[in-house]
Amino acid sequence: MLLGTEVYQSFVMTKVCYNALPMSAFTTLQKRVFPVYFRIQSALVLLTAVTFPPYGPLSLVFSTGDALTIGFTGAMALLNLTIYGPRTQRAMIERTHQRKEYTSPES
Repeated sequence: MLLGTEVYQSFVMTKVCYNALPMSAFTTLQKRVFPVYFRIQSALVLLTAVTFPPYGPLSLVFSTGDALTIGFTGAMALLNLTIYGPRTQRAMIERTHQRKEYTSPES
């Protein structure tokens, strides 16, 4: 489920929206969608760890490879949620302001 969500959002919806919407609408959509997406991504990693068969998180103690995979995925989800998402949002806002300044008529 986590992989499907990530692939769909990253490679399908983003490309479709980029091609179909004007840049200002696309930027507004991305500002609204990605924070929710990053929260869902983090929650799904946590849900995966909690429900890991057969004993939940205790099973990860005995499966180093699975524990490393879930740990890495969780770390990346947290980075997206706390660092990269907010930075990207600020960059998109700055870009929008720069575009407005560039296209506004001079007085």
